[in-house]
Amino acid sequence: MHLSFNKSSNRNVAGLLFLFLISYGTLAQQFKLNQGIALTQFNYQNDQGQPFQGLNRGSGLAFQLSYHKANLVDSSKYKLEQSPFAIYLGQNPKIARLLSRINYDLGIQFNQLNAVGDIQNTAFSYQTDYLGLQGKLGLRIQLPFACSINLQGIASVNKIVHGNQLLLNRYVDLTEDPQFSQVKIMAGYGAEIERQFAAKLAGFLAYQQSQTLNSNPVGLSTLNFSPSIFSIGIRFLN
Repeated sequence: MHLSFNKSSNRNVAGLLFLFLISYGTLAQQFKLNQGIALTQFNYQNDQGQPFQGLNRGSGLAFQLSYHKANLVDSSKYKLEQSPFAIYLGQNPKIARLLSRINYDLGIQFNQLNAVGDIQNTAFSYQTDYLGLQGKLGLRIQLPFACSINLQGIASVNKIVHGNQLLLNRYVDLTEDPQFSQVKIMAGYGAEIERQFAAKLAGFLAYQQSQTLNSNPVGLSTLNFSPSIFSIGIRFLN
């Protein structure tokens, strides 16, 4: 299976980004790094609205690097302020507690969205590499033993950087195919189960499910992506 980045390149990129996070981990910021696998379903409908049943899920690399804001409101700070908003929060402690549990991520992602299939005993495959910007809005629920679960809404904007279709022993460049080359807007949901291991470090397991919102019809046919991503990651605490 052809990939746009070889294994050595992936290790080099991951290593550089890991060093980048370590250098910033000493600052008053929080960063998250996670890597895993993307299982993607391609949903294709022809110009008569009939789904094509010959496409199966393919697997690929998923990588994310993001800035993390742990809470929208820092309860230890607003009580010391005299701004109208701080006074409002002081008068409405339930809203203050809710806002202190809401967090967000802003970052970049690299996903390999792949699929395989066959039609009339002819096998084919799709290998695509997408680079994108991602935002997550989460609600963190504390659990015992320094654990928590973070429930998230997710949105992203993605652009193909490399892609091939293998059909009848030849490769077709998918970056020239309008069903793949258009900017892909995706939305979905996810969850992270996290445990803090040290004063400045936490680890987490993550799952996210998303779906393209713009299918880029060509004529009346449509193609949508539905990736499920399983990953493991670390969060640098301030």
